[in-house]
Amino acid sequence: MDFFEHQDKARKKTGQLVLLFSMGLLATLASVNLISFLAYWYFTSPDVSSFSVTVPSVLSPDTTSAFNMEIEQTGFANAFGRWWQSNLNWQVSVGVLAVVFMGTLFRYLELLGGGRKVAEWSGATSVAKFSKDPAVKTYINVSEEMAIAAGMPVPELYVMDKEQGINAFVAGYRVDQAVMVVTRGALYQLSRDQLQGVIGHEYSHILNGDMRLNIRLMAALGGLVLLGQVGRFFLESTFYSGRRSKDDNKLQIVFIGAGIALMLVGYIGVLVGRMIKAAVSRQREFLADASSVQFTRNPDGIAGALFEIKESTEGSLLGHQHAEDMSHFCFGESVSLSQKLSTHPPLSERIKRVNPNFLVKNKAKRRQTESAEQSVGRSAPNVFEATMAAASFSAMVGQVTPDHVEYAQTLYKHIPEQIKMWVHQSAGARSYLYCQILLGNDHQRQGILNEIKSLDPEVVDTLQKMWPFTKQMDEQLRLPILEMAIPSLKRMTEQERVVFVDRLEQLANLDGRIDFVEWVTLTLTKLRLKTQKPKPQQRLSSKIDQFKSDLDIVFTALVELNPDKEKAERMRESVYSRFQMEYQANSTLEEVGYDKVAKALANLESISFMWRKTILQACADIVESNGRIAFREYEALRVLGECFDCPIPPLVMEVVEDKVTYLDPIEYRV
Repeated sequence: MDFFEHQDKARKKTGQLVLLFSMGLLATLASVNLISFLAYWYFTSPDVSSFSVTVPSVLSPDTTSAFNMEIEQTGFANAFGRWWQSNLNWQVSVGVLAVVFMGTLFRYLELLGGGRKVAEWSGATSVAKFSKDPAVKTYINVSEEMAIAAGMPVPELYVMDKEQGINAFVAGYRVDQAVMVVTRGALYQLSRDQLQGVIGHEYSHILNGDMRLNIRLMAALGGLVLLGQVGRFFLESTFYSGRRSKDDNKLQIVFIGAGIALMLVGYIGVLVGRMIKAAVSRQREFLADASSVQFTRNPDGIAGALFEIKESTEGSLLGHQHAEDMSHFCFGESVSLSQKLSTHPPLSERIKRVNPNFLVKNKAKRRQTESAEQSVGRSAPNVFEATMAAASFSAMVGQVTPDHVEYAQTLYKHIPEQIKMWVHQSAGARSYLYCQILLGNDHQRQGILNEIKSLDPEVVDTLQKMWPFTKQMDEQLRLPILEMAIPSLKRMTEQERVVFVDRLEQLANLDGRIDFVEWVTLTLTKLRLKTQKPKPQQRLSSKIDQFKSDLDIVFTALVELNPDKEKAERMRESVYSRFQMEYQANSTLEEVGYDKVAKALANLESISFMWRKTILQACADIVESNGRIAFREYEALRVLGECFDCPIPPLVMEVVEDKVTYLDPIEYRV
């Protein structure tokens, strides 16, 4: 199953959630009505007659069956008749539906903040980018390496400092709004390889579309458990409201009875919620474990992390009040549940699936924790090449291989430490993006610098120090550093982000045109710094006809980027026939304009995922028509993928004598 099928399957999973939620709601309605009827019977018929049953004699000529039974009119039957005729059952049902709806709506509104809100719920704190703690540094380094390997933005990183159990989760509505949270126990009890296995597992959840599904599940279940919370409120208000007069004793008994009843009904909601979580989460956990092994090519990493949970006193349990709500988010079980209701498969089974021999090898020997300073990058890959067959391009989307991770580690080591330090703070992150605008504008650099000094004087000192680095760095480092800068920019307020993006556009347009580097920078920055409020899930269109003019703009731009325009033009003609589009001679990219390309990509965001797969493959065919993919062509494909919510892993630049050539280390001086 490829990335596109995972995304479609995640969207279709919503239908299963609706069905399971409806079954849980029906069970809750039936339970509340039963309890309400019993209470009605108790208060209206205190002397309940016995329930008698007579069986007609088998010798009677009027007997049609030896097993026919006649039920006499009883107090029970009378009470039920009165209950039904009073319409109290409908009133109770409407009340329950209103409470469930209010609970779901309230939880949904709470979760509009996306992953950041869930992180705040968990009591997590944002990671200090300049922390001297080796464990925190390892966490940052591994997360950034994995983001580079996956071709996606670095999630905002958080730590649950009060949790000693080994656990982690990701949350968010979109890939570019994801947050990653790990517990203190995971940071300080796991080795670097083990932590990489856990982070690889969580990145799989991001790429497979699980995050949005998990938040929706949390919102839906909020209504089912609200009845239990109301019952708890009744009990607490009764027991802690002080002394009552004798006249209030009956009312007090009613409140206690209602509280206990609602708590019992609420437990039904909790039980149904756990069953829904178990149904949705278990297979996804196996998939994420397997993906982690695929990403890192190190089954001992995630198997070791699971083994540490198995052997640890705290395991993966969380002590936070929202541990139950977040149980389906987490790497391991966050609350203690029976095996049938647990949201995760058994640890032993998970370990055996990723590494059948691990438990045997680790009975007597435990892995030692490896600090960030002691860790070294793996050897360079020699498989992933820029001359790959274009037919395999769409299969790359959302698929992180060990070669990508190893390449990302090599690439990450070549980023100057000064740059890493600067982009982890707001002024440095802004300076880096200003440098990209300067790189894309040879003729107006002094004018741009003057505007920056006027509009954002805080960055001038850092910008002067950073500029010599950015001028001589290899272009392969440009996008990875941009992604590393985004979390710092996301800490700005929404208004500050809007002002900053507008400022970037203003600077880029000083010369009256948008350069390629400026277009890539602006497009990715706009995508990353969108407001945290999720857009309602729009109905994606499967009709290609309404997008043909937008596709024409995109395909034309890719032809102009190709060094061999003749071959690219022939491939464009072939691509048009696939989409049943009218082919016309190509105009120049200057006539198309990158501003029009941006508008076309914005329109294409509403097309279905399976069409996105076809479009990306067509783009790759045009780009690779000359037998190679140049780096700027890759950057264009990367932007296309980002606009389609389809992360594309990095490409290795050069292939010499069947071996991959990497960047040579460069000494940077200010």
